[in-house]
Amino acid sequence: MINNKRRIATGVILINFFFNTFLNSATYKNLKCNFCKNKINGRYITQEKHAYHEQCYKDHIQLRCDHCKNIISGKYNLKDEKNYHQKCFKNFILDKCDACSKPIEGEYVKDSWGNIYHNYHRSEMPLCESCNRLISKNITDGGYLINESRSVCNICWRHVINDKDKIKNIYSDLRNELTELGIYNLPKTMPIILINSKEELFKISKIPSSNGLQGYTKYDYQTIGREKINENFTIFILSNLHEINFRAVLAHEMLHVYLFKNSVPLKESLVEGFCNLGSKYVYNSNLENKISELKLESMYENNHPEYGKGFRIMDSELERYGWSTLLKKLDNY
Repeated sequence: MINNKRRIATGVILINFFFNTFLNSATYKNLKCNFCKNKINGRYITQEKHAYHEQCYKDHIQLRCDHCKNIISGKYNLKDEKNYHQKCFKNFILDKCDACSKPIEGEYVKDSWGNIYHNYHRSEMPLCESCNRLISKNITDGGYLINESRSVCNICWRHVINDKDKIKNIYSDLRNELTELGIYNLPKTMPIILINSKEELFKISKIPSSNGLQGYTKYDYQTIGREKINENFTIFILSNLHEINFRAVLAHEMLHVYLFKNSVPLKESLVEGFCNLGSKYVYNSNLENKISELKLESMYENNHPEYGKGFRIMDSELERYGWSTLLKKLDNY
């Protein structure tokens, strides 16, 4: 999302009128029109030190609006070497706000989808948590307020995940895909519970700085000696996530399960970075959808020491070794 400030070029037409009373002086005896080259008798117009018959000036020299084609006098606007009445420029040439349809002057925002809108709309309307579009009638046909901190636009609402059977199918598909990458020993089924608010998810996870948290894996087990028994995994995920985002969050949490279940002693600062490789896998598998592109950009730009820097460290290792070798080397990180 880019903030811009529109700068509008302006000009002013200044016209001087002289009358035939001046023609008696020697200076004006041989005055000729700079357009037709004929002698000037009577009233004439000068512009930039050139003289013109009044009609020659009006027909051929005087500035005209490139929109309405009428004569311009006084102040005017310039754009792409064209000239416009200020009213024509504002009503017909200036870009219109995609949210309110009014001309855009001054500060405005251009989002990743190509929408442009007045900067002040951001304090009036929420952004969709899935696609980051401004939720408005014109841009997204409105949307839904899930709670005070979450909003989903109508474009993304058609793709949100809330159905239990669909969740089971998504888990099964991801389990098969991750197994093909070499991520074995994932449970065939697992409780996946949807949470409506980020506040509730924070209470469950108790993870500091969890404003961007969308999922959490709870791991319970008992031990006999050094052996783990009665292992139980429960994944909590925010409700109403776009399907691509839901898959990415679930894949992230499934890699947490992999680490827990296989007792991988990965350095704590790299755990979230490794699990984010699951999210990256999902987004890379759906690059035809712009949401995947935007989410990937966000992951690579993230400054968080674990979710951002840790991810980029593990991602470079994955690019270097591939999944099979990386999984074998996890004990060394």
